[in-house]
Parts: sequence; C-alpha cells; structure tokens
Amino acid sequence: MMTRMLRFILAALSAVPCLAMQAVTAAPAAPLPARGAWLERTEAIMGTRIYVQLWSQDRAKGNAAIDAVMAEMRRIDALMSHYKPESQLSQINARANREPVQVDKELFDLIKLSTHYSEITAGAFDITYASVGYLYDYPRHVHPTEAQIQQALPAVNWRHMLLDEQHHTVRFEHPGMRIDLGGIGKGYAVDRGVEI
Repeated sequence: MMTRMLRFILAALSAVPCLAMQAVTAAPAAPLPARGAWLERTEAIMGTRIYVQLWSQDRAKGNAAIDAVMAEMRRIDALMSHYKPESQLSQINARANREPVQVDKELFDLIKLSTHYSEITAGAFDITYASVGYLYDYPRHVHPTEAQIQQALPAVNWRHMLLDEQHHTVRFEHPGMRIDLGGIGKGYAVDRGVEI
C-alpha cells in the first residue's frame, strides 16, 4: 500500500513540471520588457551648466538627440553671448552706439520680445541692465563704485533702443548702453532644446 502511494505521489510530482511546461508553451508570447534607459549629460554652455535627461528605447538615438540639443545650445550661445566678441550680441554692444547693427532675424525677434516684457513690467525686466551689469565681475569679486553705477544708470532704459524691423537692425540712442539677454536668452535656448 505504501509503495502504491509513493508511486502515486511521484507520478503526480512528475506531472506538475510537464503541465507547467504545457501552460507556458500554450500561452501567447508576452511582450519583451522595455530595454530603454534614462540618458543624461551635463555640459558647460552659456555660462551655466546645461543638463539634459531623457528616456530612450534606443541608446544611439537618445544620445543623438542629446547631441542635437547641446549643438543647438552652443549655436545660440555663439549668436547671443556677450562673453564672445564675435557674437552678434557683442557686435551690437560694440557698435550700436555709433551705427545701426544688422543681426539675424532670430536675434532681432528675441530682442524685440524683450522690449515687450519691458513694457508690460514697466521696465522691471530690461535687457539694458547690462549697461550697469557689465561693471560687475563676480568671479573676481569686483563691483563698481557708487559713482560708477550712477554714471552708467541713465543708459538702463529699453526705450533707448531703436529697432528697425524691416532691416533687422539695432541702434542705441544713449552712449554707454549695452544689452544682455541673460534669462530670456537662456529661456529661449531651453525652448529650442525642448523642440528638438
């Protein structure tokens, strides 16, 4: 009797893996788990750290997307940086006190947009703050004297910029005026990065 019971138990136990195998092979194929991953990169561009993070199913395509975003950030920096003497923004600061300076439509449109924000904020937002701002050198802990600030302050007024929409030129009416796109330039760069 004991032998018969043992045979029954062994037969039952040996059937379980077979039934399990049949259930697995009879079931429809489950989708493979996603092989995507979070990709990220940080680069120093525009005087700050640019950090891009994205999820991609294809690592090569994801890295190509990050490359494209970083390339766009560098392009905008080359166009709009006041630290780069060859940038169009630096050319405006160097020459617009003497003559109208023609710029790309992209830069012109952003300068024009900044005047809109200057108007609706009653001058609280004003890219001509650079007329005083350039006197500061934060990395070297240099700041202007009160006399230097008072001398430069009259140049801080967005209304002293003459924008010619037909020719995309910028001209300053006040001597010593400078512009810096600062936050609006970085915001524009982020918007462009998101579009990519």
